[in-house]
Amino acid sequence: MSDAATTTKILLRGARMKCPSCGEGHIFKGYLTREDSCPHCHESFEGLDADDGPAWFTIGIVAHIVVPLLIFLERGELMPYWQEAGILAIVTIVSALIFLPISKGIFVAGLWLINRKPA
Repeated sequence: MSDAATTTKILLRGARMKCPSCGEGHIFKGYLTREDSCPHCHESFEGLDADDGPAWFTIGIVAHIVVPLLIFLERGELMPYWQEAGILAIVTIVSALIFLPISKGIFVAGLWLINRKPA
């Protein structure tokens, strides 16, 4: 690592889907497909498999968005149920698609942090 990065800085790099080591290269070559190594500093990402952690983390985040929205829509009785269901479905899907790569970036950065060699 070129600079002494803190744990918070490394995890924020992951949230931005950037290399946890240099903060410049991308972690992913596709939507969720992890690069083998950083295109900028060539730090290896081999073995940093996040498995199901990002999906569970994303479910937790999305639930904290959708449940209050559901409560708000139900208390207001502003629209028919089918419209509420449509809104909730769209919000759920869009939120999950937005937060899943961010969650996976955080997990990959965390795994990199745990597995890195001390300087």
